[in-house]
Amino acid sequence: VAVANSNVRDMLEVWFTSIKKAGIPNYLVVALDDAMVEFCKSNDVPVYKRDPDKNVDLIGKTGGNHAVSALKFRILREFLQLGYSVLLSDVDIVYLQNPFDHFQRDSDVESMTDGHSNMTAYGYNDVFDEPAMGWARYAHTMRIWVFNSGFFFMRPTIPSIELLDRVADRLSQEKTSWDQAVFNEELFFPSHPGYVGLHAAKRTLDFYLFMNSKVLFKTVRK
Repeated sequence: VAVANSNVRDMLEVWFTSIKKAGIPNYLVVALDDAMVEFCKSNDVPVYKRDPDKNVDLIGKTGGNHAVSALKFRILREFLQLGYSVLLSDVDIVYLQNPFDHFQRDSDVESMTDGHSNMTAYGYNDVFDEPAMGWARYAHTMRIWVFNSGFFFMRPTIPSIELLDRVADRLSQEKTSWDQAVFNEELFFPSHPGYVGLHAAKRTLDFYLFMNSKVLFKTVRK
C-alpha cells in the first residue's frame, strides 16, 4: 500500500511501473485527492479513496511529504482491522523483485533499516568510557540504526494496531515531530517510570535485499 496525493505523481509513476515490471499483483494506492484517483485509473493502477474526513482530506490535498507520511499510520489501521497484513511503501521505493517472497512473517513488524552493515543494521554493543569512574569506567550501550518508516511490513496483530495508534496520536499532538523518529521510539523504548512500552515483536529486514540508498550508492554500486 502506498499513500499518495498529486504532489508525488511523478514518483508514483516510477513506483507502480517498477511494481508492474516485477510482476507484483497485490498493490494498492490510497489516493488522497480526486486527481490522484483519475491518474491511477488512467494507468490501470488499483486505487482506493477513503470516505470523506475533513482533517485528513485537508492534509491529503495540500500536505507535503512529511504531513502525508504522518497520515499513513492512521490509514493503515483500517487494513489491519480487516485482518490484512500490509506492506507500507513510500513512493520513492523501486522494486526489482517481489518483496513478499522475503518476509519471515514471525513478527508484528518487519522493517527496512537505515543501517548499512551487519553491526548498524542488526545491533551492536557500544562502550562508553568515563575514566573518572575508576574501575567502573566502562558503560556498555546497545545501539541499532533506526527502522525506516517508509517501508515496513505489519501483520494484523494487537501490538501492530497499538503501534499505529501510538504513533498517530503523538504526531497529531507533537506538530514538529518526525514520523520516523516517533515510529522508532514507540517500537524500541522500554517501559520505565511513567511510561508503558509497546510489546511488539520486530525484525530487521536483510539490508542487501531491502536496500536503503546508502547501501545501494556507497556499497553495492562500487
